[in-house]
Amino acid sequence: MTEATESQEDMRMPEQPPFTSCKNVASKVSGVYLIRINNGTSPFKAFCEQEKFDGGWLVVQHRFDGSVDFYRNWAQYREGFGEVDNEFWLGLEKMHQLTTARPHEIIIELKDFSGNYAYTRYDEFKIGSESEHYTLTLGKYSGNGTDSMTRNNGKKFAATDRDDMDKPYVPGGCVAAFRSPWWHDDCTYANLNGPYNNAYDIRTMFWYAWKRYQGMSYTRMIIREV
Repeated sequence: MTEATESQEDMRMPEQPPFTSCKNVASKVSGVYLIRINNGTSPFKAFCEQEKFDGGWLVVQHRFDGSVDFYRNWAQYREGFGEVDNEFWLGLEKMHQLTTARPHEIIIELKDFSGNYAYTRYDEFKIGSESEHYTLTLGKYSGNGTDSMTRNNGKKFAATDRDDMDKPYVPGGCVAAFRSPWWHDDCTYANLNGPYNNAYDIRTMFWYAWKRYQGMSYTRMIIREV
């Protein structure tokens, strides 16, 4: 080992232990941190938003360039996919563990292809267990992006290989019709896992109450302990 290598190793900072949440990260710098929900769970990499909305937010979904395919099956949505510093989905099981261990709220950020920005906030966000089909619980709405998600409250998650809804007027089910694994009602006014597409179509990443079926260029779902 050379003196230069020894010097570099001496200057390395010790690795940070896992945090229980992004809210417990003292740094005001957004980035990737190691999170462990409790002593009984394994740590995982998460992107913490530490600068916007007073910080402490854990990103659970992020889309901005269409580089990651979101039309996926149940197992992939359960476990998560993509990279946390790129486009990704954190995973339903992690969301379930996080939101049942401690109460959380959620903010959904939106941007259209003309650069217009809006956000929607719900003061409660909770995901049920896999045996409950990761049922969604949402609280009261606020923000400037209008409310497109309340109708999804209490709905089960559906994926390409698990769409349990009996909707005879939606051929193939809502997941196939909207190209979107999601908490569908009949089907949805929020389609954040739909195709990344600059078009006016139900097969886009849309937020109906704000821009109807116009596809978004950017979405981000962030959650924080209450």
